[in-house]
Amino acid sequence: MYTGITLSILSIFWTWGGARLARRLVRRTQTTRISAANMTRRAVSIAVTINLVGMFVTILGAEQIVGSLAARILSSSGLSPFAATSANLVAQTIQPLDVLVVQANTNTLLSHYISLACALSLKKFISRLDPPSTEEKRRLRIK
Repeated sequence: MYTGITLSILSIFWTWGGARLARRLVRRTQTTRISAANMTRRAVSIAVTINLVGMFVTILGAEQIVGSLAARILSSSGLSPFAATSANLVAQTIQPLDVLVVQANTNTLLSHYISLACALSLKKFISRLDPPSTEEKRRLRIK
């Protein structure tokens, strides 16, 4: 679960870096439209990758959390032979904090989803504004 939160923080910093890239592109006059679009495409594709990995890790964490809560419910309902004492039964019941852990995991998923949706819409906007060009690649191979 901490990996998902870490990747969410990394995504926030990457988005902040994208804003800095935009300011840098506005200030530079020698940057061509093609190279600016290519740098922006690269930044957006890295942001998409960070958020997809973050969502995957967070979903795995959610499965683990829900699995442990389901095991507590099944063991407290008498389906487990190991829950024999009443002290063990009290320790195995679901606490309100357990529900908050699930909510925190869901919030992490939501943050990755919103960031991913924004990055994909930016990628779509860039493609409409300036379609991918092979002219820049040809120029780089000749040099």
